[in-house]
Amino acid sequence: MSAPKVAAYGTWTSPITSDITSSGAVAFKEVHVNPQSSDIYLVEARPAEKGRGAIVRMQGTESIDILPKEYSTKGKIHEYGGGAIGMCPDGTIIFNDANTDGVFTLSNSGEVTEILKGNAKLRFADFDVSIAQPDWVLAVHEIHQDDGEVLNTIAAINLKTKTSKVVVEGADFYSHPRFGPDGKKISWMQWNHPDMPWTGSEVYVADWENGEVTGKTYVAGKALDNAVCQPRWHFDGTLWFIQEPEGIWQLYRYYPDTKKVEFVHLKGYENIEMGMREVKIGNCSYVPLDQNTIVIAYTKEGTSGLITYNLTTKDITELDLEIVEVAFTGVRRTSSNSFALIGATTKTPQALYHVSLSKPNEKQLLKSTTSIPLPLSIFSPSKSITFPRTHGVDRSLSSHAIYAPPHNPDFIAPDGTLPPMIVSIHGGPTSHVPPGLELDAQYFTSRGYAYVSVNYSGSTGYGRAYRMDLNYNWGIKDVEDTLSCIDYLADNKLIDRARVGIRGGSAGGYTVLQAMVVHPTVFAAGCSLYGVGNLKKLAEFTHKFESHYLFNLLFPSDTPLVEQEKIYHDRSPCFHAERIERPLVLLQGSVDKVVPIDQATEMERVLREGGKDVKLVVFEGEGHGWARGDSLKRSIEEEEGLWKRCLLA
Repeated sequence: MSAPKVAAYGTWTSPITSDITSSGAVAFKEVHVNPQSSDIYLVEARPAEKGRGAIVRMQGTESIDILPKEYSTKGKIHEYGGGAIGMCPDGTIIFNDANTDGVFTLSNSGEVTEILKGNAKLRFADFDVSIAQPDWVLAVHEIHQDDGEVLNTIAAINLKTKTSKVVVEGADFYSHPRFGPDGKKISWMQWNHPDMPWTGSEVYVADWENGEVTGKTYVAGKALDNAVCQPRWHFDGTLWFIQEPEGIWQLYRYYPDTKKVEFVHLKGYENIEMGMREVKIGNCSYVPLDQNTIVIAYTKEGTSGLITYNLTTKDITELDLEIVEVAFTGVRRTSSNSFALIGATTKTPQALYHVSLSKPNEKQLLKSTTSIPLPLSIFSPSKSITFPRTHGVDRSLSSHAIYAPPHNPDFIAPDGTLPPMIVSIHGGPTSHVPPGLELDAQYFTSRGYAYVSVNYSGSTGYGRAYRMDLNYNWGIKDVEDTLSCIDYLADNKLIDRARVGIRGGSAGGYTVLQAMVVHPTVFAAGCSLYGVGNLKKLAEFTHKFESHYLFNLLFPSDTPLVEQEKIYHDRSPCFHAERIERPLVLLQGSVDKVVPIDQATEMERVLREGGKDVKLVVFEGEGHGWARGDSLKRSIEEEEGLWKRCLLA
C-alpha cells in the first residue's frame, strides 16, 4: 500500500462521486412483512427513476421488483407523505399510486387491481387491514376542496365493494388508524391547530362493527402539553402507545375493558426517548414479537439503539447491533423471534437487516441503499458531541451536534494546517440528525472538509424541554447554537475558523439566511436549500399541516398584532439582506408547496438589487426536496462549487 499523498484539505480525490450520491443510491422509505409467508418488502424511492416509489420483495439478499413500472407508490398526505402501503392478512398489498392518486391492491402474483379511482383532490395513506374482517381497511384520508380548504379524516375502504366512507372526523389531523386484533375495536391518533403532533396530541379508541364507529373514548395525550405517538395493538388486545407526561417519550399500555392506562417501566431507560417526531405518517419503531416480547428502538442524546422487553419478567436486553439510526418506518416483526430493520451505523449507510433474537448481537445484511461498492476505509465515522453555549442570553445549558472529521486513506494534509468546515443545519426545525453514515456528508469529508450537523435547541432526541426550548426563539437560539458549535470545534483546533460554510434545507435554510444576516462575517459562504426568507409570507401561504406551526416558534399566543408584525419583520432575512456580505447560493424546487418558490425568488431579487453575490438555481418539477437523480447531482455539485470557491482560497 502506497503512502498517503500530502495535499491541502478540500482538494483530495474521492471515489464517492456525485453520480453515486444521486442515482447510485436509493432511499428505503418503509419496510413491511407478509403476515403469512414472512417475506420482507421494501418501499424504495429511486432517484434514477425520477423519484419513483417502487415495491420490492426480498428473497434472501436478492430483491425482486413487484410493482409494475407504470405505478409509483408515495404518500402525499400533509405534503410530507408516509404510509404508502399496507399488508392484508393474506399477503396482498394495498398501496396508493402517486401518479393517479388512486388506491390499488397488488397480489402475490403481481396482479394490480384498482380499488378507488384516482382523484387529485382525494388522498389516502397509512392503511391498516382488519385481520377479522379483511375486506375492511382503515386509512388516513385527506380531502382537498374546491375552495382550497383541506379536510383530514379517517376513512374506511371496502375492498369488496371498492368504496370508501369517512368514519372519524372533527379533528384537524389524524394518523395511525388501526384495528384491534379481534376486529371489534379501532384506535387512532389526532390533534388540532395550533399543535403539531409532537407538541400536543391524543389517542382514542372506539367500537367497530361492519363499517360503523361508535363509543369514541379518550385514552391519553393533551393539547399543547403532552404529545403521543405510535398507538399500536398488542396480540392480547391491549393498546400500546408512547406519551410524555414527564417530558420524556415513554411506553404506556391501555386496557380497553377497564380503561386503565399503565406506565411500562423500562428500568434504566426512564430518561431515554422511545418516540419520534412524526412529520410523516405510518411511523413504526417498536413492535410486539409475541405475547411476551417487544422490540423497541430508542433515541438517547440523538443516537438510536434497540432493546427487547419481556412483559412477564420485565427483563430488558440491549441489542448490540452497532445501529445508531433507525428509519421512520423501520421495524417490523418477521416471527416470534425475529424482526426486519432499516438502520445505519457510523461506518455503513442505511440498509435493510434481519435480526434473530437467537443471535441478538448479529444482524444479517439483506440490502444496502447504495448499490455501488465503496471501501469502508473511505468513510469518516460521525460522533455525537456536546458543547457549551457561548452565545446568547441563556448559557447555562449545553447543546449538541454530530461531527465527522475529514478523512481519506489516500491523503494527508500539510503539517500545521486545519480543515475548512461545512456546517449543516437540519430542517424541521423540530428534527435532529443522528450519527448514521450519510453519503452526502461523506462526499465532503472524503475530499478533506470537516462536516458538522448541529442539533440545536429545539431538536428532537433530547427530551421535551430541549425540543420546546426553541419556542418564541426561532431565528435566535438556532443561530446562537450554531455559533457556539463553531467556537467549540475551533477552540479544540479541529477546524479553521476562517473557512466555515453553512448549508441547510427548509427550516435549516432559514437558519442559513438568518445567520448570514445577523453574523455576516462568520461564514465564508452559505447555501440555502428551499429555505425561508419571509416569515410572514410563510405563515400566510404554507400548507395546512404547518400553517400554525410558525406561531409558537416566533411568539406567545397572546402577543399583540403590532408586536407580531415586528417579529415577522425583524426575523425575516429578506428585509435585512443588505447585511449579507458573503456569497450565497439558493436551491429551490419549482412546485414546492411547503416553502413556495417565491421565498427564493424574493430573496434573490433583494440581494441582486443590493449588488450581492447570489445565485438561484430552480429545479423544475421538484417539490420540497429533490426526488430525481439529476436534481440530486446538480445540487451537490452546486454546493461543492461554492465551497471550492469560498473555503479553499
